Amino acid sequence: MALVKTGAIFFWQYNYYIHTKENSTVRLSQHIPHQDFFEHYAEAVLITASDDTPLFINAAFSKLSGYTTDDISLLTGANLFRVRVNYDMVVNEKATHWETGITKKDNSISWAKVSVSPITLSDSSIGKIYTLADNPAIDQMKGLLKESETRFTTLADASPVMIWMTDQDNLCYYFNRSWLDFTGRKFEEELGSGWIRGVHTDDMKSFNDVNPLLIARQNYSCEYRLRKFDGTYRHILEIGTPRFLPDESFAGYMGSCLDITEMKMAQNELATQTQELKRSNEELEQFAYVASHDMQEPLRMISSYIQLVQKNIESGNGKEVNDFMKYVLEGVGRMQALINDLLHYSRVNKKGAAFGKVDLNEVLKIAVTHLTNRISENEAVLSYDVMPQINGDQSQLIRLFQNFIDNAIKFKASGRKPIIKISVKEQDNYFEIGVSDNGIGIDPKFYNRIFVIFQRLHTRSEYEGTGIGLAVCKKIVERHGGNIRLESKVEEGTTFYFTLKK
Repeated sequence: MALVKTGAIFFWQYNYYIHTKENSTVRLSQHIPHQDFFEHYAEAVLITASDDTPLFINAAFSKLSGYTTDDISLLTGANLFRVRVNYDMVVNEKATHWETGITKKDNSISWAKVSVSPITLSDSSIGKIYTLADNPAIDQMKGLLKESETRFTTLADASPVMIWMTDQDNLCYYFNRSWLDFTGRKFEEELGSGWIRGVHTDDMKSFNDVNPLLIARQNYSCEYRLRKFDGTYRHILEIGTPRFLPDESFAGYMGSCLDITEMKMAQNELATQTQELKRSNEELEQFAYVASHDMQEPLRMISSYIQLVQKNIESGNGKEVNDFMKYVLEGVGRMQALINDLLHYSRVNKKGAAFGKVDLNEVLKIAVTHLTNRISENEAVLSYDVMPQINGDQSQLIRLFQNFIDNAIKFKASGRKPIIKISVKEQDNYFEIGVSDNGIGIDPKFYNRIFVIFQRLHTRSEYEGTGIGLAVCKKIVERHGGNIRLESKVEEGTTFYFTLKK
């Protein structure tokens, strides 16, 4: 005899007693001698051995689950019930009741009320007997849930915004049509963490800031680039909101992704225009300074000597007129040089040629050719590395190198020949070019001043020129998306570094 409790069953046959009173037990053979009774019992029945090996299922169970007696070896509580039973309670000979979804053979879910009780088998081991009853209320709720899910899916798929959902482990199990259309990948490819393959590798760090919020189950937002079906990367704004069940347990995240590429482009364009406006205002201030100071000086000189010429002519003294006229012409020449340099400076952005492939080796050859006489007269020694090809304005790049070389020759140190070295170093997205000399050097306190138009550090009697060469260099480099800086030691030399995009 073996002892069994089955729920709400009273049965008497062949001296075997099956009783259903709470915490009572019933004797039954390990080979299920009352199999006929259980076979025709209205509720689904599953009986397992002590090691959870299934021993018996009835017809009602087969109808409910789709499993037949041929499939009995596949059945365990672990793979049958969505909500797991507390087996410790069963082993301790206590009945357990709960409502759960039953995973059917075709992997669909059927909701039922489940009771499980201990069975003392003939070998004194403890088995289990499960009874499963359909729950109409649950089925009704399931129908309403299905209808709700259908409405949600229909609305989500009609949304132009990309929508996704995760489980408790933050693994994605849902993507709407907009997401799949955007990525061009299959639903199965995106499941779990598969969608991360589309995130730009440089933007993976964006999720580091999000992780603490995920752990805390809080709302979050982040930006990253996501690969589109055409292979391009678009800027995405992702917003995630945690979901909680009625018992306040965490159910996962639901979120949306919006393509903000156009907005980012507009922001960048606005930032560029703002920077350009700021630069233009600075240039206007510099032009105002030039007009009020640098150009006034030669005009005053011209005016003074014209008055002297007039007085000498009126007095009949023409001896000094020729000398005065030389000074006048000198002032006119300086005015012309200032105006021409201003035009060159103002035209860097406005009159520059369209960018194209430029070989900097060819650019250097042309610049050196233009300075052949200057190099020869000053016995300058010039060397340079093999230069790369870039995308730029060739005529402006010629002027850039020409100004740097001419500047190195002009500010040579007394008693030594100019030695000029042009080097190049390749970086990730740009080339850094250095122009080094062994000239007089520059005091660090003047580093910023030398890139301002007409800001001279020396008098005209010491060094010729208008003081605009390095300002033009800076403007050309900035037009090519680069930056310019310098390192210098007084009486030892200077190196100008500038970057050019690849």
